[in-house]
Amino acid sequence: MEGTVVARRFRAAALAAAVAVGVWTCGTATAAPTDPSCADFHWIGAAGSGQRDGAKLAVNDGMGDVVYQTYQQVRMTVVASGRTITAEAVRYPAAPVPLEGGIGGWLDFLGSVDEGTDATAEQFEAFTERCPDTLVVLAGYSQGAMIVHRNLYDIADHPQLAAALLIADGDRLPGDTTIKMGSTAYSPGLGKGVAQEHSFLASTNTSPLPPAVGARTISVCDVGDPVCDYDPDSDEVSPASVEVHTAYAPAASGAHAWGAPLLSLLARAEAQTPARPVA
Repeated sequence: MEGTVVARRFRAAALAAAVAVGVWTCGTATAAPTDPSCADFHWIGAAGSGQRDGAKLAVNDGMGDVVYQTYQQVRMTVVASGRTITAEAVRYPAAPVPLEGGIGGWLDFLGSVDEGTDATAEQFEAFTERCPDTLVVLAGYSQGAMIVHRNLYDIADHPQLAAALLIADGDRLPGDTTIKMGSTAYSPGLGKGVAQEHSFLASTNTSPLPPAVGARTISVCDVGDPVCDYDPDSDEVSPASVEVHTAYAPAASGAHAWGAPLLSLLARAEAQTPARPVA
């Protein structure tokens, strides 16, 4: 089983590389950022709930497995095209979901979301000020997707934001302006995040994303995911729904093949950036 998963991820990366390099080789590489410490692209990745606990903080560069696997896929393609990319994890608690439902646990969780939202904003601002010619990707899974989502309203028109990736987003709206993937994309009306159902307590923005940033945002959600496809009539989180929520991984084809469209967004952003013209 493990070998099959590894092979599938390798095929996904190879497919994405073929797509993106094909797009980029249609023209000459753009001018590099003037600061040698700044890359062509920068990835800011936000881990999901519990993915930064203890020893987990030292693996996957602190981004959690799904976000880190996707970054590695993107990095391989970017490097193959002759471009450069750097990365950092959002530095926040990523508190685990309090499955037992205690009020203290939920307060910790909501506090973690707030802290992560602020940390994402601060890290994005600090990086873009230091590297004004670098294009940025924001990516998050589960709670990490929520904190990325909450920042997109404020940076919707930022010229350095190339793309965003939201996987299993608790703030997800079925009719949002995003590029929809996952099995909910084939079922209109499904895919409402748990935080949207409890928007007052969770301090959730219930408005769709501005179209300009929605067109640069990929939102992935599968039917039955208790975070991004919340069922308000369900009394408990079933093992089957947890399995849905933890089964995301970049794939070569199908509903989880988000690598190729993400890379296409990066290529498009680079081509449309006036400060970095084609030589």
